[in-house]
Amino acid sequence: MINWMGGWPAEGLLAEAEWQEKRQRTAEAAAESGADRLRRIDTAQRLAALVQSGQLGPYWQPSDDAGQWLLTDDADEALRLAAKALLRPGDAVLVERPTSRTALQLFARSGAVAVEVPGTRDGMDPEALTGALAAFRPRAVYVSLTCSDPAGGKWSDERRTALLRQCAAAGVALLLDERQSLTCERTLNLAAGCDTGPAAVIGGLPSGLVSGMRLGWLQWTGWRRADEAFAPSPPVRRPDRELEALENREALLRYWEESSPATVLETLRFIYRTRHALLSERIAAAEVPGLICECPQAGSHAWLKLPEGLEGEPLLKAAWLEGLLFQPGTGYYAGEADRSRLRLTPVHSDEREIKEGVRRLSRTIQAFVGRSV
Repeated sequence: MINWMGGWPAEGLLAEAEWQEKRQRTAEAAAESGADRLRRIDTAQRLAALVQSGQLGPYWQPSDDAGQWLLTDDADEALRLAAKALLRPGDAVLVERPTSRTALQLFARSGAVAVEVPGTRDGMDPEALTGALAAFRPRAVYVSLTCSDPAGGKWSDERRTALLRQCAAAGVALLLDERQSLTCERTLNLAAGCDTGPAAVIGGLPSGLVSGMRLGWLQWTGWRRADEAFAPSPPVRRPDRELEALENREALLRYWEESSPATVLETLRFIYRTRHALLSERIAAAEVPGLICECPQAGSHAWLKLPEGLEGEPLLKAAWLEGLLFQPGTGYYAGEADRSRLRLTPVHSDEREIKEGVRRLSRTIQAFVGRSV
């Protein structure tokens, strides 16, 4: 089975055996000092400083306040905690079209109403955003400035600046999902040059970086005392799980001290670029009329448009019989869905698997259209 639905790969750039060796070294070194609150605080501060230094890619740091940080098990947990702290039933949240399927599900569970704002891969249309802010009086605007899911687009500097200024002027919080920012090559302070209002920023390690290692973080800034309290707190876990998470984070810091994080991330970005390029090349070579692969600017996912008349959900059922899985695009829209879209995640597949996956996809489409392609 070729699984292009997303998720975490079995192996990363740092293999499981090597990762466990680093964890063991960290655990032995930490045993003398014990797993206490000071270790957790120090680890969180070191990771926050590394993210904010710009060594890892785009980051969020208003000039007057670096804000507060919380480390989480992964980016999904950071988003869940932010949504729980920020949103109440009936709140409106402005989102991109398309946007994260996970975010839409979380907003629905919180009782919030997601409202699409028109735009392009460069970001929301500023005039449409102005109208939506006035019409819906939202509690928050949820966007991914560096790498949107599913399309993999980056906001232009012009539209990013317009978003920040309009939300600050309207007093509307920003909920920024930057979990894929480390896959972007361009280092940029996303808040630079703007007066920013309250913001909650989600980050995370890219999949495929370290075998078995997941990590997310939540940064919040600009929340004045007069604002409604924003104080997310992680769930209480067993002491052994807390210790395991701490050892993983300390091992990650040790890994990055031994091998520059910039070098490791550039290797991962090269792998992502190469595999996305191969996917686009093989889809073009397949010459399936109407099948279009929009190569992402960054991130893990590719966004495909199917030939006229085909829909993603029934196609998935047929592809499963061919040994291929992907995400139908319908779940990525808050409004009327474009049913002719697919999201593929090919970055954890080697060259042979990408070629075979495209062959299976082409064969599935051929069976649907009832003619040779």
